[in-house]
Amino acid sequence: MHRRICCLIICLFSFLSSFATHTQDESTDTIDIIWYPSVPFVYEDDESQMVGIEPDIIRAFQSFLESEKGQVISLNWVKTESFSAVLEKVKDGDNNTIGVSALSVTDERKVYADFVTPYLPDITVLISSKGTPIVRSYEEMNEMMNSLNAITIKDSKYDMMLLNLKKQSGIDFEISYIESETNALEGVSAANDRFGFIDLPVYLMYVKNGSKITRQNFFTVKGEGYSFMMPRGSKWKESFDEFMTSEKYKNQISQIISKYLGEELYRFIDEIYSGEELGTSILTKEKEMQFALVRNANLRLKQEQMTSRILIIGIAITSIFLFAIGYLFYKNQRTTNLLIGQKDQIDDQQEDIRLKNEQLMNRNAQLVALNEEKNNLVRILAHDIRSPLSQIIMVTDIVNQNKSENFSEMEAKMLTQVTASAERINQMVTKILDVDGLEQNRINVLQERVDVRNIMKDIAQRYRPIAAKKNIDLAVEFCENHNIIRTDHLLLLLVLENLTSNAVKFSEPNSTVELRAECAYDSVVFKVSDDGPGFSEEDKKKLFNRFQKLSAKPTGGEVSTGLGLSIVKKYVQDLGGKVWVESVEGKGSTFFVKLTV
Repeated sequence: MHRRICCLIICLFSFLSSFATHTQDESTDTIDIIWYPSVPFVYEDDESQMVGIEPDIIRAFQSFLESEKGQVISLNWVKTESFSAVLEKVKDGDNNTIGVSALSVTDERKVYADFVTPYLPDITVLISSKGTPIVRSYEEMNEMMNSLNAITIKDSKYDMMLLNLKKQSGIDFEISYIESETNALEGVSAANDRFGFIDLPVYLMYVKNGSKITRQNFFTVKGEGYSFMMPRGSKWKESFDEFMTSEKYKNQISQIISKYLGEELYRFIDEIYSGEELGTSILTKEKEMQFALVRNANLRLKQEQMTSRILIIGIAITSIFLFAIGYLFYKNQRTTNLLIGQKDQIDDQQEDIRLKNEQLMNRNAQLVALNEEKNNLVRILAHDIRSPLSQIIMVTDIVNQNKSENFSEMEAKMLTQVTASAERINQMVTKILDVDGLEQNRINVLQERVDVRNIMKDIAQRYRPIAAKKNIDLAVEFCENHNIIRTDHLLLLLVLENLTSNAVKFSEPNSTVELRAECAYDSVVFKVSDDGPGFSEEDKKKLFNRFQKLSAKPTGGEVSTGLGLSIVKKYVQDLGGKVWVESVEGKGSTFFVKLTV
C-alpha cells in the first residue's frame, strides 16, 4: 500500500515538472534582430560578441520586459549580406522581427514599416575629399558636383538624399555605390575627387581622431532620428515605445550612447538638434576639436623632449657608474680593453642622441616655418584688402557728402548698404590683424597723456546709435578728479570698446548699459555694467579664452567670434593692469579694468 502511494506521488511530481517546463517554454519569445555592421551603432568585437549602441539598447529593452512586464525573450542575431537586405527582411518579417543598423526614420520607410521612438537625433552633413575647397554659394556647389563623383551605399538614407539632390539641382552627377561594409566616409576619403552624405556623429568622431576631410556648409539636414525598425503592426512596438520614453530608462539609454560616442559629443548633438544656428554650432565644435588636437600634439612634443633629457641624464649617470666600477675592479690590460669597449658604446649612444636631437630640431624648425608662413599670409591678405577697402570707404564718404536731391530712395539705401558693408569688412580686417599681433606678441605699448573724460565721451558717441537701435540707454559717469593718466590711448580705447560692444550686444532691449570710471591718486578703475543674462560658473572659467562658445547669446542676432574678451585680457596685461568680471547668472554682469597710473 505504501509503495503504491509513493509511486503515485512520484508520477504526479514528474507530470507537474514537465507541465511547468512546457508552460515556461511557451511563454518565451525569440526575437530575430536583423543587422548589418555600422560602427559604432552595431558590430562584432574580436570575440564575435555583439557590441555597439543598438545591441546595448536591445539588451536593456530585454531587461525592461523581464522586470516591468514579467516577459522573458531571447535574442537571435541575424547578420545580412548587405544594408539593403536589412530593409527587405524587416519588410517581409513577422511580429518577432526587429531591424537595426543606424536606421534613419524616413517617409519612404514608414510606408512599409513601423519605427519606435528615436534614441538619437539624426543630423546628416555633406562632405567632400580632403583638399577640396569649401564652397560659398549654390553656383560653386553646382560646379563642385559637376567635377566630383558621389559615393554612397545602395538603398541607404544617403542614397535617397543624393537622388533628391540630383533631382533638385538638375545636375546629372555620377553616383558610385560602395560595398555595404564600407563606411561612406571612408569611401569619400579614399580619393581626392569624391563627395557624399554622412551622419554627423560619425563625421565628428572622424575629426576627433585627427583625420582630414572637408565638410561643406550647404545641405546640413535634420532627420527624425535614429530608431529601431519593425514590420507594420508589430506587437513589440507599444512596449518598445514605453521603454524608450520611460524616465526610469532614459538615463540608462543616455549612458549607453555616451559610452560609444563620448559624453561630450552626445550632449553636443542632442543640444544642437533643437537649435537654429546648426552650421555655426558644428563649425565651433570643429574648431574646438582642432585646438584639442594641437594641444595634444604640443603635449606629446614636450613629453618627447623630456624623455630625451631623461635619456641623456640616464646615459651620463650610467657611463659614470660603469667607469667607476671599471676603475675600482680592473687595473690591468683587461680593464683597459673593457674601458675601450665601453667608450665605443658611449660614442654610439651619443651619436644616437645627436641624431634624435637633430630630428627634434628639424621638427621644431618645420613647425616654426609653418606658423610664420601662416602669419605672413594673414598679414598680406589683411593689408592687401585694406588698400582697396579704404578707397571704397573714401569714395562712399565723398558721394554721401555731395549727393544731390536727384538721388532716389533706392540709390540712397544702396549707398548706405555699401558704406556699412565696407565698414564691417574693415572691422573684420582689424580683428584679423589684432589676432595676428596677439600671436606675435609684438604690441608696442606707448606712454601718453590720456584724458579719461575724452576717451569715455568718444566711446559713448560711437555706441549710443548702436544701443538706440535696441532702445538701450548708454549711461556714462566720469571721474570727479585725476582725469589725466599716462597709458597707451589706442589700447585703452580698444579695451573699453570691446567691453561696451559686448554689453550692448548681449543686453535685452529697453535695458541700461553703464560705463563708469573711478579715479584715485595712483590708479583708475573702469566699470562696464549691463542687465544681460550674466555668466554661469562654467562660463567664467573660460571667459577670457579664444574661440570659446558661452551659454549667453546676442539678443539682436549679432555675430560673436569669441575673440573680443581674449583681446581685452591681452591688452590689459600689456598695459600693466588687471581685468575681471563680477556676475550672477540671470542678473547681468560688470567688467572691471584697473590700471596703475
